[in-house]
Amino acid sequence: MMPGKLSYEPVHVSRTRIVTMLIIASAMVIAIGLLSFQSSDSRRTADAELNVSRQIRNATDDLLALLTDAETAQRGYLLTGKDTYLEPYNKAQSALPAVLARLDSATRSNRSQAERVAALQPVLAAKLRELASTIDVRQSQGLAPALEIVDSGKGKALMDDIRARCAVIRDLSEQRRAEFAALAERSVRRLTYAGTVGSAILLAFIALSAVTILNGLAHRERLYHQAAASAEFLSVTLNSIGDAVIATDAAGRITLINPIAQTLTGWHEKEAVGAPISSVFRVVNETTRAPVDNPVEKAIASGAITGLANHTILISRNGQEIPIDDSGAPIRGPQGDIQGGVLVFRDISARRAAEQQLKESNEQLKEFVAAAAHDLRSPLNSVNTMAQLVALRLQDQIGAEGREPLGYIIQSTQRMLRLLEDLLAYAQASHFELDRKSRASMDRALKSALENLRAEIESTGAIVTAGALPEVVAHEAHMVQLFQNLVGNALKYRSEAAPRVRIGCTKHGGEWVVEVSDNGIGIEPQYEKQIFKPFKRLHGEDRPGSGIGLATCQKIVSGYGGRIWIESQPGKGSTFLFSLPAAAGVEAKNVTHA
Repeated sequence: MMPGKLSYEPVHVSRTRIVTMLIIASAMVIAIGLLSFQSSDSRRTADAELNVSRQIRNATDDLLALLTDAETAQRGYLLTGKDTYLEPYNKAQSALPAVLARLDSATRSNRSQAERVAALQPVLAAKLRELASTIDVRQSQGLAPALEIVDSGKGKALMDDIRARCAVIRDLSEQRRAEFAALAERSVRRLTYAGTVGSAILLAFIALSAVTILNGLAHRERLYHQAAASAEFLSVTLNSIGDAVIATDAAGRITLINPIAQTLTGWHEKEAVGAPISSVFRVVNETTRAPVDNPVEKAIASGAITGLANHTILISRNGQEIPIDDSGAPIRGPQGDIQGGVLVFRDISARRAAEQQLKESNEQLKEFVAAAAHDLRSPLNSVNTMAQLVALRLQDQIGAEGREPLGYIIQSTQRMLRLLEDLLAYAQASHFELDRKSRASMDRALKSALENLRAEIESTGAIVTAGALPEVVAHEAHMVQLFQNLVGNALKYRSEAAPRVRIGCTKHGGEWVVEVSDNGIGIEPQYEKQIFKPFKRLHGEDRPGSGIGLATCQKIVSGYGGRIWIESQPGKGSTFLFSLPAAAGVEAKNVTHA
């Protein structure tokens, strides 16, 4: 499309109300989150301080006990002169360094406490020297000189000093623990109040946001078309503005690489300058993976402007693959001689995404799901969590009258969360392009789906069996979702008898046809096509579900070129059938699930 021919009428949609609501809701969520983090952090700090206080108490008790044992052993040895009395002293000498290290480690995070422990160490060392000196004097000079040292009172003064210092360290640690515990309690009270008020406000915003988003879907659709047209217009008319640029000399060695080119190729300027263009700018065909001729080298060789064909992939230095388009041109000197080349290229990932979105028949629903999933799920989770927290912590204070509205809030948010999850699953049933050599095991996908449904299968007493299942050219995650929705549908719409679900597969021509049969309640013939449309439910609130599951199944199957339909009789069960193109050389493998 040429710039001169591009024309469109802008669609102006006021988003002031939406933005205002989202800002307020986000602010409430952030406030609750910050308070929650502050409360958790305060509690963790209080617990840590309790642990430190316990470590300090144990370490000081052990230190004083060892010193007491050493002092007792000293006195026994002074009086008797027998070496056996020195055993407690020797054990204390060996154990004291480890105890002192424990005390040092416990107080290391608190500078003032660490300084007190550091000040304690020389006093402790002096006490140990005093004990050692009396023992040495007793051994070398006898009892009387040793008793004179003891009677001097120096050892008692040192011991009293050590006890006093340990008491100060322990008391200050306990005081600090009590302060942090009080701070944690205040944080919990603030969180409870903010959660209650914030939950009510968020619930109101959620309802209003949902209505606003639904009303704005048509405008959103036009805006996305407009954005794609604008991107195309800008990419043509603005030339190299915002594009990646690489320049080379006549030998094809890089002389210039701008920041955008550095980002796309993964090469920094210092590394790229002087390197051959072919080593920095590596391109392959997206389909065949064959290397593509470098456009700069072609431009230098031919003396003319060149460009890449469609579906060209740039392989960056870290292995990332980026779809691009580009043009290469020779750089000529004043005399017309070729002095180098210049390459201008751009990442067209966004344009590819926009083109793909334009092709999707369910664009409107995807826009709704994207908005709902991103704008509503986080506030809903916060509302649900805060309401449950208030109900748990304040159940005795608020009584039955208070618990009843909290119950309504919790049930409503959980119901809306389930709906959002189903809508998100519907939107994610896309991206069907893949390597035709890639295959998904339907057997493995069924096993994963049954594992996901284990709780429902066990609670309903259902028996699920499967026959031969093949490998297909598809994403395995899509096959898991497909089986999970169909088997889950059989469990939801069961009759009074225990559910019996049978999965079988047969090959018809060039496609596999998979059958999922049940003994459920069945449906009337006039509804057999309606049930595959989003939000089409036949049983209202009598049966769980959101009306999205079968629509998701149809989207997955049709995305791979297949079809899905139902054969049913009311009261006699239903059989859902879907077809997928068969991969060459693939046969089904016998497997049974129960």
